Amino acid sequence: MHELLKTQRIYDSSALQEWLLSLETKYAVGAAPEKYHRLVNFSANAAAPYHQWFKYREGFAGELIAELIALSGAQKGELIIDPFCGSGTTNVVAVLSGYNTLGLDVNPMSAFLTNTKVDRYDAQDFEEIRRFLSALRNFRGGAPRKSDREVCRYFQPDRFDELVRIRSFLDALPESRAGQLLRAAFVSIILDCSDRRRDGNGLKVSASRVEDTAAFFEEKAALMIEDIRRVRPCDGVRGFGLCDTACHLYQRYESCRDGRRAGAIIFSPPYANSFDYFESYKLELILGGFADGMTGIADLRRGAVRSFVGAQAQKACDPCIDLIAKEIEEAIPAKEARTGKKDGRTRKVPDMIRGYFSDMREVLRQCALCLNPGGKTYIVVDQSAYLGKIVPTDLLLAYLGEQEGFTVGRIVKCRNARTSTQQLNQYPYLKTTLRESIVELVRNE
Repeated sequence: MHELLKTQRIYDSSALQEWLLSLETKYAVGAAPEKYHRLVNFSANAAAPYHQWFKYREGFAGELIAELIALSGAQKGELIIDPFCGSGTTNVVAVLSGYNTLGLDVNPMSAFLTNTKVDRYDAQDFEEIRRFLSALRNFRGGAPRKSDREVCRYFQPDRFDELVRIRSFLDALPESRAGQLLRAAFVSIILDCSDRRRDGNGLKVSASRVEDTAAFFEEKAALMIEDIRRVRPCDGVRGFGLCDTACHLYQRYESCRDGRRAGAIIFSPPYANSFDYFESYKLELILGGFADGMTGIADLRRGAVRSFVGAQAQKACDPCIDLIAKEIEEAIPAKEARTGKKDGRTRKVPDMIRGYFSDMREVLRQCALCLNPGGKTYIVVDQSAYLGKIVPTDLLLAYLGEQEGFTVGRIVKCRNARTSTQQLNQYPYLKTTLRESIVELVRNE
């Protein structure tokens, strides 16, 4: 990006381009694709204990977390925190390595999965699971909920009916660790039992390969039990997965840290790519009982970082961020004149940019409150682009971090980031410029 900003006009505002070039120079952005390329996506977790339970598209490799914890200098027993915990990769690595851990996510399914993974199980729990599964085989009944109507079309009728039967059985179980583990197994098979897969900003048609839903559920439960038996959290450590916004991180940290200090904060926030992450997980959210239909999902969405179009507009934001939003705003008429169509979606992007970075600044403030001087935060994040205007998220989060009590340690490019074919055709420089990076922030003394 450094050479591009030096040699080619990307932004209409020369002041904006010079400012971004100064950040790129100041932070001395490096690259280590040979080290990190494979680790900043979830594929490396495909067969890893605990991580393999649930296919979380936005996740990254457990190896990356182990590397960042080591770089952070965190001491065993301290809290490793992830304010966007997703399916719990950071938290699982922490408890398996001898650290306490706290994960937050505004998505209740993510918080539940994280909490399930970092809990502790014993032989009594496994015996209870065996009894529950035996009883499930003889269970008949169960009726769909009203909200199920909104997603039943994504399933073959026999698979949908079987999922409803399993869920009804689980709903009748008493609260226990065994029941919690089986509910996590249920949530983890929902997408595979549907005729959909996650793709882009939602779900795409893809025929299910599951032939026997009940057998598939039992296989998932058996896989989870085997993982727990083989790989256990270190003695004496505790983990928490809580459903809340990252903007409440410090409050949540104070309520559950029990005298332990934060050793490091490691996370990958939603990217500023206009994707609605709730749309991708609506099957699990609704069938899993985490949201009362699409209305319930809309309620959850209001608490999320504003990385999607249509979020509440931000009236005031950092003036430098506003310059980037205005660049996109002012490029829209030319596109609409070229295509002859009004681009209602892109018209919403500038407000999304303002809201996203305003929210992320608050998250960084919360991180600074949790850390002692010298404590480190690591952020894995993607750049994005709209109408050829690059949104250099890594530079902007580093800049905002400096406003909230951090020094920028380093920014490392892990791999090139993707954008749409339409943008690449019109702005070919994006192919080699957009990047996914790790931003290291160090709490000031």
